[in-house]
Amino acid sequence: MAVRIPGWRWCLALTLVGVLVALPAAVGAWPVQEPSVSAATLLARVRVSDRVAWSGYGEARGDLVLPDVAALEDLPELISGSTRLRAWWRGPAQFRVDALSLADESDVVVDGGDTWTWESGDRVATLLLGGADVRLPRAADLVAPALGARLARSAALRVERRPARRLAGRDAAGLRLRPADPSRTTVDHIDLWVEPLTGLALRVEVHGRGGAGAALTSVLLDLDLSAPPASRTRFTPPTDARVEVVDAPDIAAAADRFSPYLLPATLAGLPRRSDAGDQRGVATYGRGLTALSVVPLRRRTAGRLLRGLEGDTALLSGEAEISTALVQGRVARNGRRAYLLAGTVPQEVISTALAELRRQPPPRRSA
Repeated sequence: MAVRIPGWRWCLALTLVGVLVALPAAVGAWPVQEPSVSAATLLARVRVSDRVAWSGYGEARGDLVLPDVAALEDLPELISGSTRLRAWWRGPAQFRVDALSLADESDVVVDGGDTWTWESGDRVATLLLGGADVRLPRAADLVAPALGARLARSAALRVERRPARRLAGRDAAGLRLRPADPSRTTVDHIDLWVEPLTGLALRVEVHGRGGAGAALTSVLLDLDLSAPPASRTRFTPPTDARVEVVDAPDIAAAADRFSPYLLPATLAGLPRRSDAGDQRGVATYGRGLTALSVVPLRRRTAGRLLRGLEGDTALLSGEAEISTALVQGRVARNGRRAYLLAGTVPQEVISTALAELRRQPPPRRSA
């Protein structure tokens, strides 16, 4: 038997649907008040904003397509797709960021000297001993306030104001960062929209040279400026979890810890970012938005990367390129040595750096 619904209920239902459909447009049309703060003041606030306590929910989207190579861990998926992020931030040494999917989540919990990762799908909890100064990027690095603060601390920037936007229910001041020397970087500009009092970046867009849109975007959709409770940044493995303890979580961290070579103080005309006497196995060169990282590889690891990037052809030539709108790279073998070079520099800079490494092989570092 058909059920007759009174006409007023249909009208009410249609009205509610219409309101819901129009809601995103209405929110986007909310009047925005332009904060009266200079570009220099905003930049200074963003640079120290990692001291501000907050919690929120957001999303990071990348358009940097990398081959799905096992040695790169979750990096290809992380920077070439969309990642939902939930974060509780008490400070740079006390935070939790969860990367959420429909089926499970991947969490990073930092509480003082301890760093835990949690993979709910595999039920694996990993304790990273002593932290890792050099490692592959992870989802926690892409949450908008943390990403914005890190990029804003780059040297040699030209800064200008951009129109404000309404984000996470707040008026966010716009800021554009450009490299002082655009000829040596693939970064064209970075746009930030910032909560003006705290300096927290609510939206970050990184644009590569010649790209039609942002190569990397991170945005906060919800923001709470009250300090999250300390319990949010503590982690105790569930009773059914498999617990692992590691000191080198990926190929970059392993190379930094175990590589036998002492990389040079300058490469391709770029200065090393750490002290010249640094004994670390991995080095990053350049200033500001010009960055080139050099990772010495074991030949077996280099072989896996070469095969994953370009198949057997790369194995024969001993070399393979990585190319995206923002990140350029090269995996290369030369005799007993192999390197991964990658960063926000053109391929010509990478070629020069690789030629220098081949011409003057780095000496062995002290034990």
